[in-house]
Amino acid sequence: MILREEVDPSDLLPPLPSTARTLEGVEFDPRGDIWPVGGLTRSERMKFGIFDRLSRRMVHRLKWGLTISLQNKSFSHSSNLHNQFFLFYRLVLRDADTIHHRIELSHILTFKSRLDAATEWKLGVVRILLTDMENLGFGIASNDALEYLAAATIRGNRKGTSIRTRDAEKGAFTDTELLAIQSALNDAYAQGDIDLTEFAITWLFLAYGPRPIQIAAMKEKDLIVSENDEGRLYALRMPRAKQRGERARDSFKIRYCGKQVGTLLEQVVKDNQRRRRELGFSEDCPMFIAGKEGQLPNLRFHMTSDEVGRVVNNTIGHLTGLKTNARRFRITLAQRAVDDGKDKHTVAELLDHSDTQNVEVYYEASPAMVLRLDRHLAMEMAPLAHAFAGVVVSTEQDALRGDDRSSRIFDRSLNNVAEALGTCGQMSFCGLAAPFACYTCRHFQPWIDGPHEEFMAALIADRDRMEAEGYSSKIYTIRDRTILAAAEVIQLCAAEKEIRAEVAA
Repeated sequence: MILREEVDPSDLLPPLPSTARTLEGVEFDPRGDIWPVGGLTRSERMKFGIFDRLSRRMVHRLKWGLTISLQNKSFSHSSNLHNQFFLFYRLVLRDADTIHHRIELSHILTFKSRLDAATEWKLGVVRILLTDMENLGFGIASNDALEYLAAATIRGNRKGTSIRTRDAEKGAFTDTELLAIQSALNDAYAQGDIDLTEFAITWLFLAYGPRPIQIAAMKEKDLIVSENDEGRLYALRMPRAKQRGERARDSFKIRYCGKQVGTLLEQVVKDNQRRRRELGFSEDCPMFIAGKEGQLPNLRFHMTSDEVGRVVNNTIGHLTGLKTNARRFRITLAQRAVDDGKDKHTVAELLDHSDTQNVEVYYEASPAMVLRLDRHLAMEMAPLAHAFAGVVVSTEQDALRGDDRSSRIFDRSLNNVAEALGTCGQMSFCGLAAPFACYTCRHFQPWIDGPHEEFMAALIADRDRMEAEGYSSKIYTIRDRTILAAAEVIQLCAAEKEIRAEVAA
């Protein structure tokens, strides 16, 4: 069937310009049917040839509307308008046997009927596009459709459910999970399993809970270093990156930067030297250099926020097996602040929100449940926590420094048995509290016949005592990771003893 389009000669429209520039600085030709545009989030090809059931007049107006949106709004916003309009077109208009000259109320009602409570927000996005185009003089919807959309109550995208319910896979990380992430991250970097970029990016999420686009927008010059009598001091100029009408680096927040993160970022800057020379950067080098040049003229070789997000997801998922995404670190930062009694303005400042309306959800979250950690639960959780970082040895003679009696590790504080638990393989001085810090240290070498059951039982009993006496959960859960590490040692020792028995038989 040949579809014929009726054209109204009186409908005179201004021609599209040959070149336009997005808010982020990407040039494109609005006259074409494919626009290779993008932002610091990602790159995309907006397609208009797919709208073959819309009149040329409608497509022309649609191009005008999206051109103006790209020039004045973020790429992410404009991309969402295009993509949700295409969904509307695909569900309602594409299979028709005619060319459409405008969007009717019946089309809007059909689209709404194909959405549910969780997806009705998509109609809200279409409403924004159609209303903006009408206000700009490029309307493509009938008066009835526009009046209905103006009066309709459209449910928004449901937000905050994972926060309110403290969802175990989408909400804030627990203290145990955070410790597992930190320990796995540090050990993996020390052993060369992850590179400096993966290590530094993930630590920035642990420290600041940023949006991925903020890390993507960072440059080396955003690390501010000064010195005084106490040594080197650090601050981090964090791009705000998501303020309405602004580009990624139009405004900043100065954040305190601890020595651990500061020295880590200094190492990143030092590590960038070779590539900086190769790419011709002087003072405008990105903190994390991408593998190829992007589209944004002032953000050459910056990673996209999608790439930053994948680094975090892949690194933590691979090392710990936890289901994660960059947003969980942000939720964790806010939820821990609320649980610590911080007010709404402080939490909004931590999250770089311009007001407090979006932090209310953290105060609605159900109270954090503190696990009743007993032996049975510790043994179940141990394989997931990966708290133990050392190596089990069969005898003291098999341990590094096994011939040095001063390297033996005892439990002196909980009135536990007098037998040694294992050997410390650390050659230098260690100021950490033994044996509590030992079970999560990679230098610890527990003996296969050591009294680990008795040590774990003493820890759990001490925990129960503090809970019964009304101590804050922040006090009596401090050693939970040590309990889980001890449980893992007990399991490893039991497995090794089984292998011995099988060999002996």
